[in-house]
Amino acid sequence: MLVIPGYRILNVESRGEGKLIEITCESMAGGVREQTDTRLFPGGRVVKIKSLIKTGETYRLRIKGIARSSLFTGAVIVSAQWPVTENREALLLPDGQPVPSETEAVRGGICPDFNRERFIGRGNFHIEGSFVSVRFPKPFPMFPGAVLTILSGDGRPRKFTVLWPGKPSFDERRRLNGMAKRRPDPHPDPAEIYGRILHVRGYVDIPSLLYKKDWGEAARVGSWLILDDRRKILERKILKITSRPGGADERLLRVGDYPDSLISSMVLAMSERGELEVRKDWYFPPGYPPLSPFHRGWLKKVQDAGEEGVRVRSISGESDRSALGVLLRSGLIQGGADIWLSEDACKTLTSRLMIGKKKGDRISMAYARKELGGSRMRTLEILAILESDARLVPAADGEDRIVS
Repeated sequence: MLVIPGYRILNVESRGEGKLIEITCESMAGGVREQTDTRLFPGGRVVKIKSLIKTGETYRLRIKGIARSSLFTGAVIVSAQWPVTENREALLLPDGQPVPSETEAVRGGICPDFNRERFIGRGNFHIEGSFVSVRFPKPFPMFPGAVLTILSGDGRPRKFTVLWPGKPSFDERRRLNGMAKRRPDPHPDPAEIYGRILHVRGYVDIPSLLYKKDWGEAARVGSWLILDDRRKILERKILKITSRPGGADERLLRVGDYPDSLISSMVLAMSERGELEVRKDWYFPPGYPPLSPFHRGWLKKVQDAGEEGVRVRSISGESDRSALGVLLRSGLIQGGADIWLSEDACKTLTSRLMIGKKKGDRISMAYARKELGGSRMRTLEILAILESDARLVPAADGEDRIVS
């Protein structure tokens, strides 16, 4: 049986003097250490364990990141490294007996005693091909390989293993049924369950204890397994998205119905291999940033403006402002508070100001204005650029800058 490391809340202590909330818990699978990434279920919200003390058979935790009103007896705080999702529906492996007609409670999922207090009502069960499907009145936290214990009307427990959290599509159900006929074992080990999902869906999020297993033609990307042919398709789609003028950030990196976490893991892996370039949280294909003729026209205007640059207030059209934003995140121009400057002009001006300076030197506004010449507006723009690059930091007086 797979049980996620964490804690089950036994009591929420009365409000103390500090900002941290104290709870009394029982340990699940050895618990987790302080500062480990954890989530609270139901809800899946992030919780930080700031300290924990073992007192006999229980633990006293001090946590932050969630309101006291969201905590209650029976909720669990578990390691965020496990692929837990909350679903109203799931596909279960049968136990060889008739489908339950009356259930008193459904426990289990992320830990054997989850839902002991029955805050999630009874589920409705029916036959789904070679499997049993369940639907809950509220989302139930679970993961592939989790065990649900069903207490029937006479109080006798029956155990079902979660094969597929959520509701598979028609084609996915068809393929799962085909696998069940070829592999008659109704309760395979967890690796087999994750392998079935992998070969039906093409990808699956796995717990860390399965990282070292040999998955054959599948590659591990972060916590995800993905079949090689599916991985190549996704990489091409990601490259296509990032090849638009201005690149793409995580908000724009969406590919159909694929999970955001899978796409983020693939983007990170592609960046580490040099297949993507990162510029201030924006992703681009390697090489010169892709531009349209419209963007190239604006780049030439800024370059032709030289050290004077293009004043932001002179740009009125939304499409023009958008084009300059694309050039900025592509690393081809700088500024944007009051003046846009080409990369060459910016290098010339910043070098003129910083030449001969060493760490700890002070630069006053008067000195910067004298060295740079031109308007006060342009001087402030250059100082802001140097601050954003962490080459200068404001002095305590708020007037001078200090070389960092």
